[in-house]
Amino acid sequence: MRFRAGLARMHSIAGIFVAPLLIVATVSGFFYALAPSIEKIVYREQLTASSTHQAQPLSAQIAAAQKVHPELSFAGIQVSDNPRDTTRVLFHDPRLPSPSYTQAVFVDPGDLAIKGDLVQYGSSRALPIRTWLSQGHRNLWLGDLGRLYSETAASWLGMLSILGLFLWLSTKKQKKDHTRPLSQRKRLVTAHSRLGLWLLPIFLFLTITGLTWSLVAGNNIALLRTQLNWVEPKPVVALDEIPAGASCHEDHIVKNIESSPAEYMRVDDMVRTARQEHLKGILDIRIGEPEQAWTIKETRQPYKLANSTISVNPHTAQLVDKVNYADIPLAAKLTNWLIQLHMGMLFGLINQLVLAVAALGLLYMIFQGYRMWWHRGKNKKPGRLPQPVGLKNIPTGLVIAWTVFLLCYCALAPLFAASLLLFLLIDAAIRRIKRT
Repeated sequence: MRFRAGLARMHSIAGIFVAPLLIVATVSGFFYALAPSIEKIVYREQLTASSTHQAQPLSAQIAAAQKVHPELSFAGIQVSDNPRDTTRVLFHDPRLPSPSYTQAVFVDPGDLAIKGDLVQYGSSRALPIRTWLSQGHRNLWLGDLGRLYSETAASWLGMLSILGLFLWLSTKKQKKDHTRPLSQRKRLVTAHSRLGLWLLPIFLFLTITGLTWSLVAGNNIALLRTQLNWVEPKPVVALDEIPAGASCHEDHIVKNIESSPAEYMRVDDMVRTARQEHLKGILDIRIGEPEQAWTIKETRQPYKLANSTISVNPHTAQLVDKVNYADIPLAAKLTNWLIQLHMGMLFGLINQLVLAVAALGLLYMIFQGYRMWWHRGKNKKPGRLPQPVGLKNIPTGLVIAWTVFLLCYCALAPLFAASLLLFLLIDAAIRRIKRT
């Protein structure tokens, strides 16, 4: 009971003071979860090919896009096997925030009409509305400083979930008097616990995946993945020899297109090579450095669990290397799948709706938590916090086990450790003030 009281105090204090961060992360996460579907609606015109003509060569599509941005260098092209999809021709723009951003020109493959000109972000091919929602959820549009909020919220979501599970398990062991009606606060506790139990797997999943790409903990996890070889390998891109008469200078390959689209004929050949290697769906073709192969990868798409990658010689369109998704370490696959689940992309609309419902459930649980705290008080004042419990009143084995768990979690999530230390210092200061 003493140990349970200590957990209850930690759960209550952390819940009260971390809840504002969780509310912000949950509201932004609700819209972020639905962002892929919102994006399709907002940019339907840019994403849809309306021409009924046979698709023009990719070389001609690149040439058409270059006329929109003759001042920018070609970065790659994303082509779908669905004739109703537009082709995205990508350009490097030094004015954009980072290399993760590219300028995307949307070309109708049939009549080469320009359907749009938008900034695209990341390997998920996010367009402005989804990028904006993503940045809001990730950092409140405040850059790296804002990422501290989301990491703190994610780390405490996991801890609060684990604490709640322990409290529920300990409550189940207690004998209940079913003859007495439950008070309003008891009913709130019961509803809060049941909802939390149902949503517990999703909360832990969001914690793990959220920390994976966070600012501080994300670096620790990335280092661990590298040391354990849990990373996705990349295909070899070095070209052993360049065909005679072919320039290996990037400008010759990608910039001098106004003279003749024929210089891009190899792009069509490279896509054919990719299809022969059984790459399906939307292909992301990226140029390489001088004297290097281009890479072609299957993009992330709903219900697609495998994304293989090849490298191709841009001068001959011959295969240089291939990374079959089946050969990727299982841990790397799981990381990719979990991240796509977090982004609402792995299983399409169903995935997004589950995340949105979980977000609404978390908001309701936070509301319940504040109501429970309020019902502990009197005369319309907020309630007392559970009383502190001295370590001498808790079995040594439990203290050691809990300490080891906390130390491991703190090592994984340093911002959790920092905020926990802050809470302990504030708690100690408040108790000292009350004693004086």
